[in-house]
Amino acid sequence: MDVKATVLNSIEQSGTNKIDDIASRSGREKDVAKIKQLSRDFESVFLEQMFRTMRSSVQKSGLVDGGNAEEIYTSMLDSEYAKQMANQGNSGLSQMIERQLLQTMGVKSEASPALSRKNALHTYERMGASSLRPERKEVTINAGEARKLGLK
Repeated sequence: MDVKATVLNSIEQSGTNKIDDIASRSGREKDVAKIKQLSRDFESVFLEQMFRTMRSSVQKSGLVDGGNAEEIYTSMLDSEYAKQMANQGNSGLSQMIERQLLQTMGVKSEASPALSRKNALHTYERMGASSLRPERKEVTINAGEARKLGLK
């Protein structure tokens, strides 16, 4: 038995395994990127349909009616609004779809639900809304007040 040939075969085999691992990883990364894009696209279609339904529920006054041109314009506007909202990712729908599909594939998602909630709170506050987090304040009370409150 030739030891040199055995060592070379094992090195060649481990190199082939590493190449296969890299190829499968890059293929998987492409799949993950596709899933992210598809989940954003689905969210965009969903939001566009929601806008269309909301717009159809509003009665037209008849005072200013643009006819067919107005319908085309509002349809395009709704579509663009939906794309922009889906790309911002504030609704969380695409992240939920992405997480579910990645779990089905057996890939762990880097975005945890807790992180998504944290990002949502940050976005909410950044948009000028009041903080949802309770403020903590230290309060000192004397012994008499503590007795009245039943603390001592």
